[in-house]
Amino acid sequence: MTQSLPVPAFFSGLICILAACQSVHAAEEYDVYLMAGQSNMDGRGLVSELPADQQATFDSATIFYRNEKRSSDVWKNLAAGFSIPPKYKGEFPSPTFGPEIGFTRSMLQRDPKRNIALIKGSQGGTSLRADWKPGKKGVVESQGPQYRDFIETIRIATKQLRDRGDRFTFRGLLWHQGESDSKSGTETYGRRLKEFIARIREDVETPDLPVVVGEVFDNGNRDNVRTAIQAVAQQSPTVELVSSEGTTTSDPGTHFDAKSQLLLGQRYADAITKLDTTIPSKKVSTLGQQSHADRPNVLFIAIDDLNDWQGALKGHPQAKTPHMDRLFKQGMLFTNAHCAQAVCTASRNSILSGIHPTSSGWYSSTKAMRATYAQVMGDHVMLPQHFRDNGYQTLTAGKIFHQGASDYSDRTSDFWDEVAPEYKVPQHLKERGDGYGGTKFYPFPKNGAQMSRHYGKDYEDGNSLAWGALDREDMPHGKMYDELIADWAVNRIAEEHEKPFFLAVGFVRPHVPFTAPREFFEKYDADQVQIPNVPVDEMSDIPLMGKSIAYGRLKGGDHNAVVNLSDNYWREMVLGYLACVCFVDAQIGKVITALENSEHSRNTIIVLWSDHGQHLGEKHHWRKQSLWEESTRVPLFFKTPGLTSAGKRSSQVVSLLDLYPTLIELCKLPPALRLEGESLVPLLRDPTATREKPVLCSWYYGNHAVRSNDWRYILYRDGTEELYDHRSDSGEHNNLAGAPEYAHVIKQHKQWIPRHSALPAGTTQWKEDQLDRRIREWKDNHSVPMWLK
Repeated sequence: MTQSLPVPAFFSGLICILAACQSVHAAEEYDVYLMAGQSNMDGRGLVSELPADQQATFDSATIFYRNEKRSSDVWKNLAAGFSIPPKYKGEFPSPTFGPEIGFTRSMLQRDPKRNIALIKGSQGGTSLRADWKPGKKGVVESQGPQYRDFIETIRIATKQLRDRGDRFTFRGLLWHQGESDSKSGTETYGRRLKEFIARIREDVETPDLPVVVGEVFDNGNRDNVRTAIQAVAQQSPTVELVSSEGTTTSDPGTHFDAKSQLLLGQRYADAITKLDTTIPSKKVSTLGQQSHADRPNVLFIAIDDLNDWQGALKGHPQAKTPHMDRLFKQGMLFTNAHCAQAVCTASRNSILSGIHPTSSGWYSSTKAMRATYAQVMGDHVMLPQHFRDNGYQTLTAGKIFHQGASDYSDRTSDFWDEVAPEYKVPQHLKERGDGYGGTKFYPFPKNGAQMSRHYGKDYEDGNSLAWGALDREDMPHGKMYDELIADWAVNRIAEEHEKPFFLAVGFVRPHVPFTAPREFFEKYDADQVQIPNVPVDEMSDIPLMGKSIAYGRLKGGDHNAVVNLSDNYWREMVLGYLACVCFVDAQIGKVITALENSEHSRNTIIVLWSDHGQHLGEKHHWRKQSLWEESTRVPLFFKTPGLTSAGKRSSQVVSLLDLYPTLIELCKLPPALRLEGESLVPLLRDPTATREKPVLCSWYYGNHAVRSNDWRYILYRDGTEELYDHRSDSGEHNNLAGAPEYAHVIKQHKQWIPRHSALPAGTTQWKEDQLDRRIREWKDNHSVPMWLK
């Protein structure tokens, strides 16, 4: 659109003489956005659920909010609380807000120098059929009452701008409506919406006014309206769609909650930016004038496949983790933290994007993620880029994304200022016949993996289920990869930094194969190592989908291969995992000690997390990639100078998706509005605080677990279920899903499962996978292995 649109002529009789106005008021230039619709444009997000910084008043944004029940009739600085919920009789600010907060923050991030002016004329329960009927221009009798009132609101608001000598340009219309027209046919609603858009443009005399239409929430009964809204956006180059995908509601399927209102606001800004080329698409840092001392550094420690086998979490009675245990006494340990999906790639990308796999479709394939990055992310950025864009020096070593510094090779430089040299395996070690080389998961046992050595080549897919005590002469430079990572991080911590730093350190162990330097195996008496307590009938009440997940990859099943390799192999695998945990604990200790001895110790946030857990035979399973506790539960720790007290714990269930919003709040960065987690700051302040919302975990497409403080509910895509009461069954041995007395518990948890999950990235429809084929074969041949029965 043209940058300098004409001032609408139909307001001309109301204009003050500009020169006279300027004598009493310094003229401002405003970008005016019109906001119209029903309750979801008016907003039912609770202000009380917003972080404190998002409740603040905007200095460079103003709003004219006029409602027939209670009318302000004056411009006011924008803040949360310009919404009239039902039966509310108080003054502004009200307890609710709409998409204006997320929209304005996102717009000002793009260009902080702009002055934003919002004219909001929304009203709950109004229809396009009657209330918003546009009728004929100037013929009020032909128009619906809400449309007439909105035009009057625009007239009053713009008159006030002119009267004080300000100039303005209409930049767009934001429209979110349709719930009250859900019984209208697709063609009828589409025609009415087009007429409404045309009349608004005519009445404000801006024929190319950009229009963004919001998609109503899909509750299963609004297909006609949703299809019509989508079609109107597709058919016009000056209309954009805001999707409701990934949103959640505070009531059954109608009113968007606070988090989703912020997300929708950002999406409105993204859509307007596509239509208006005068708006910068790149977010601009608002922290440029903030001093280094005002912003804490961040030490971001990731550990691969670490379950709760630490002394502090008591996951295994023989775990030796003195360095983590000492660290955990210095801040807040979350004892009930869970990943969004127990797969390395999916978990890490959900953490670093802040977007759940059920919203992104990023369930596993790195290739598919690369292909759909722009589509999923839009103007949203990954966590390290958000820090880099806002004045931080970002540095990384090891495994942060699944591929290391990035899963998106063309974007690595967007994320990081400095990347540690990639670990290279010398050619003579690659050729020695161990079966695996590579960079991150090397070395394997010196004489090769036990599976293929014992069973033959048909079992090479199970070679990762290996263990081995390694001698230093078998390692490049006498060190394992994690030791080189720790050394690099120690050196970076010792340096002086002109900017605050975000240092991400990603350790690979205890990821399979369970190999570590021999001295860490020698800390244990191999004959006395305890294996997990697994009942003989562990799988008897597990649905076929769960059995198929536990089966694994090997012919005859993973567990069958482990227990039949030798009488001691299960114990040896547990020993290998314990040794690897002890080994990575020592590397964490090096980094923490270096920070404690540095000049940065008093101004550095430490966050430690694992991407997911690891089964060691529980549920007869030997990997992660499931929906059970051993796969999803992880250690999560924060040490925040000036906020967290030493030795605190929170048993409130939390998600790794909470990392992104927590860190940007702690570091006072601009909000990144497309985040599906919640800030942990209230819990960091008060460990006894609670939340209502549980954690949603996924296993690829269509399989979900909901973990609340006391329960785990699993719903597989074939409709089968599991339910466990963690108050009496922390090992999840007794599936209660079939007991009628727990139907109310299932109902409470089922409401948190999305009605529609994103298809796997890069696909247009779901096709059965190996699990479905295996289950069909079992049903046809009645051949479920005995050890799974």
